[in-house]
Amino acid sequence: MADALEAEANVRPDNLDRAFIQQTLAAGVGNVALAMNPALQWLGATLQGGSKGALSIGFTAPADSVQGNGVVSGGALASMLDLAMALALLSKLPHGRTCATVSLTVNMLEPGHVGKFAAEARVKRLGNRIAFLEADLYDGARVRCVANATASFAVFDVRG
Repeated sequence: MADALEAEANVRPDNLDRAFIQQTLAAGVGNVALAMNPALQWLGATLQGGSKGALSIGFTAPADSVQGNGVVSGGALASMLDLAMALALLSKLPHGRTCATVSLTVNMLEPGHVGKFAAEARVKRLGNRIAFLEADLYDGARVRCVANATASFAVFDVRG
């Protein structure tokens, strides 16, 4: 039976981001650049560490994310939280499964300034079709929590 499941896993399409995150965690490597999509590249995302279902992701807010008042836009901060939660969920999903954000609630707690940020994201509950996550976003020194978020994600099979 195990051979049949392994053979099926090799044939079914997979989310390559899921596979990369899980392989990186299994290797125990930290500070790995996450350049899987333009949003992660723009935000200078790095996988700092973690375990299945709980990740620490570093971000660098670029200068073009600053609003007229000198702080990083709420959209950029929300993107950091959403991306961190999606990656935390992918770290826990099996081969052939993926996810998409259904609902995202973000609370801005402090102004964020250009530079480094760290997101701590964790899966709170994972069901067959829906998952619930939460995340906190800290300044680079991890002194101030600048924002937090909760989200629900749809969980479904990768379509080939």
